[in-house]
Amino acid sequence: MKIAMVTPEFLSWGGIGSYTMQLAKHLPDEFEMHLICLNGSDCLCDIDVHSLGESKDTFFCNGQFQYRLWRSFKKLQNENKFDIIHANHAQMPDILMKLNRNGVPSITTVHSTIGSQRLGTKNSAAPVERLEKSERMTYALYPLLSATEKFYLKRSPNLIFVSEYIRDWCIDKIGVGTDSNVIPNGIDADVFSHKEYSEAIQHFPRLDGIENIVLFSGRMIALKGIETAILAKKNLDDKACFVFAGNGDASRWISYAHTIGLDDNECIFLGPVAYQEMPYLYSLASAFILPSFSESFPLTILEAMSCGVPVIASNVGGVPEIVQNEKDAMLINAGNSQELAKAVSRILVNDNFVNDIKINSRNKILDKFNVETMARNTANAYIKAIGESK
Repeated sequence: MKIAMVTPEFLSWGGIGSYTMQLAKHLPDEFEMHLICLNGSDCLCDIDVHSLGESKDTFFCNGQFQYRLWRSFKKLQNENKFDIIHANHAQMPDILMKLNRNGVPSITTVHSTIGSQRLGTKNSAAPVERLEKSERMTYALYPLLSATEKFYLKRSPNLIFVSEYIRDWCIDKIGVGTDSNVIPNGIDADVFSHKEYSEAIQHFPRLDGIENIVLFSGRMIALKGIETAILAKKNLDDKACFVFAGNGDASRWISYAHTIGLDDNECIFLGPVAYQEMPYLYSLASAFILPSFSESFPLTILEAMSCGVPVIASNVGGVPEIVQNEKDAMLINAGNSQELAKAVSRILVNDNFVNDIKINSRNKILDKFNVETMARNTANAYIKAIGESK
């Protein structure tokens, strides 16, 4: 069976790129995945990549990809005879193909929605100057984007949701998803496992000698709670070094950190980190933080847990479906920097508590959120979607 995975995003832009990689590597042998994307040259697994050009991680890359896919798919289909198209939302990569039927069944994984993302940005209460361009554009164009999203999802007959939270959102706000599957994200616990310091530091020599690293990994956007993290660092004085890794323009956050009196040794911004380097970065951290204002089912939490890093995350969206507070992670209220600082302090001083969290979180990944289960359930969803299309 040939799958056309369509996504503008591939490594290392964000969660959908990671999801695509995990799925491509672990589908059963009878499934042959073809990746149709932008910037596909950094593929790390043995799959066919069809690159539709270059683009930066910007608000407009989705529109560029939608047009290029619409123009290119007929030719790609004639050459490869795909059995099913697998799209990812909130990108709506195949939206123009909804306008004219191409005869190929499709399935869409809903990772988030434009509405839930906008709500997260709104709840961050960040001033306009600290909003990333995509966040500002979503505000400005929200009525149009919301109507487009509703059109897209109502014309997507086969939906997979990554969490109960995002399915309930779509049922309530958009009127789709009642009969759809929830397939939680999973990761490869062999790849994301703890690395010894001597090995890990070779990949990040800049961090050599730094103790008590508190790691954030994600896009440099207000929705992710970066301001909350920086304020928490201010409350911690010299107890920890906050390290930020991820795509996007970090200059506004560097300026903000300087404004409140933090220097470049207290908040270190690494920029984008390659997917294959992330297990080494996690292994250098004493804690991983994700103080977001909105999340559906973040892969970064799973990756950190699998690497044995204590997680502190906002109690929002689908996060409580992943972790249990005080057992395999710590949950805080979104936007509460003092609460985040206290949680970090507790992680740094309480060895017994930390050891219990590490064991419980790793076991949860192995038992519940492993990539093999995700891939097997997705393969079954392909078979069902194709069968129902005949």
